[in-house]
Amino acid sequence: MNAHEFETFLKSLVEQDPSAAVGVATFSEAGYTVSRVGLRMTLPTGATIYLQIVSSGQPRPSADPLGPPPPATPPVVLPAHGTTTLAAVEEYLAAVLTGSQDRRIRDVEVYGARPVRGAVPYGLKVTFHSGARISCYVAHALRPGVSEPGTRRFPSIRTI
Repeated sequence: MNAHEFETFLKSLVEQDPSAAVGVATFSEAGYTVSRVGLRMTLPTGATIYLQIVSSGQPRPSADPLGPPPPATPPVVLPAHGTTTLAAVEEYLAAVLTGSQDRRIRDVEVYGARPVRGAVPYGLKVTFHSGARISCYVAHALRPGVSEPGTRRFPSIRTI
């Protein structure tokens, strides 16, 4: 699965998720031009996440190999009031992906749960049975009422 296909796939999963009222648009639909592929997510509190999507790994086979999906993680309900932790957003996305039980997905790793933090503190890595990998980086995290992302990307703040 490449980045554009994953963008469509994840958008449809979020749109169909009954556990949260999350608004979602592709970067293209949202008019965001800093990155080509990703999603703008409006959380129930009114906060906004810009999730950049990047693909890497093995060259794409003619058909995506199937295998056992990762175990489903419990659904995560994002708060409707107050603040939302970026860790909760990561967990929500991981639950949506693993809950799909898509047999192309081998593993979903939450960046915030890593024992050693990387350069991008929040996001996910999705590994497929084909060997392909998709990284989803929290590029911007905007508090409610803030409509435009600034120039600084990959925030290290913990809550919005």
